[in-house]
Amino acid sequence: MWFSLYTPQVGEVAPEILTPHDRERVIAALMSLRGAYPKIAMPEGLIKQFATPPAGPDECIFAQTTTCISADFERRITPCQFGGNPDCSQCGCIASAGLKAVGAHKIAGGTIRIGAIFETSLKIGRKLRDRREAVA
Repeated sequence: MWFSLYTPQVGEVAPEILTPHDRERVIAALMSLRGAYPKIAMPEGLIKQFATPPAGPDECIFAQTTTCISADFERRITPCQFGGNPDCSQCGCIASAGLKAVGAHKIAGGTIRIGAIFETSLKIGRKLRDRREAVA
């Protein structure tokens, strides 16, 4: 099992929105529950990412690597699956937290952050796209 936390839109007022204290309590509860219930397939590194959501879509690996389309296939949903103007600073998306955890993971003896590889790949891809569009 995986859990997401509520992600509000900017300016939204709703009882589902977690206060910073609530978020800390949920993170602590998930840390405890994952040990007691093995079906909760949420590594510690993933759960910890809920404490520091991305500031915006440009910092969210999930938002940068996915394309979301409306159910009727008529329009693109941006900046991520939540559409509209999500308050990324309160993001509770399991996909965002999961990819942020992957990005924070280090390889090559703990010297290279996987996120650095992603960021470099994204820069190269965007430069190639821009060159291709300039020629067209």
